[in-house]
Amino acid sequence: MNLVVVAHPDDEILGFGATGAKLSLAGENVQVVILCGNVDVRILRPDDAGLYDDIVTANEKLGFGIPVLGSFPNIRMNNVDHVDLVQFIESQIIRFTPDRIFTHHPGDLNNDHLQVSRACMAAARLFQRRNDLKPLESLHLMEISSSSDWAYPGVGDVFTPNTFVDVTGFVDLKIEALKCYRNVMRDFPHSRSTEAINGLAAYRGGQCGLGYAEAFQTIFRSTV
Repeated sequence: MNLVVVAHPDDEILGFGATGAKLSLAGENVQVVILCGNVDVRILRPDDAGLYDDIVTANEKLGFGIPVLGSFPNIRMNNVDHVDLVQFIESQIIRFTPDRIFTHHPGDLNNDHLQVSRACMAAARLFQRRNDLKPLESLHLMEISSSSDWAYPGVGDVFTPNTFVDVTGFVDLKIEALKCYRNVMRDFPHSRSTEAINGLAAYRGGQCGLGYAEAFQTIFRSTV
């Protein structure tokens, strides 16, 4: 079971869309948790009903379960007590008992991503504090177009991939799912353009000898 913990709607598709679609097709469960389900300060955001429809449609297109939506404040998660974020994520770990967790890289330009990443890394250790939870197999950090790639070099840790998933044949489906989110895609050369997303998948594939790939930074693995 794969738990994807993100700050905002569309992060789950940008960082995990093609990999998740591949895993779902293979019979694995993918469950998304979005801490800021409302994104109330997003420019060109649809109304509440429209946003919810976009979220559900995008996730269903990839075979994911209906996302869990938190109500934490958009672009203000640094004002939320760290323990509240951790405990919310822990409650989802208890509920879904994941084998793998995927979340943001803490070096992303978006500060909400940083807060969620730190909280998720803390929550991921829950199985070591409780005897009634199965051990976590692995914890992975994702790259988010227009956030991970926009971080400034030399100002902190940057996304450094060490795990690559062959997603040849799934990138178009990822883009279709992103287009379910109104006003999220942009024209090239924006990072969230069709050309840039295809290009990133080709670049990551070239790094590891695959056709097209999504990349992750694996920071914990309990088994070889």
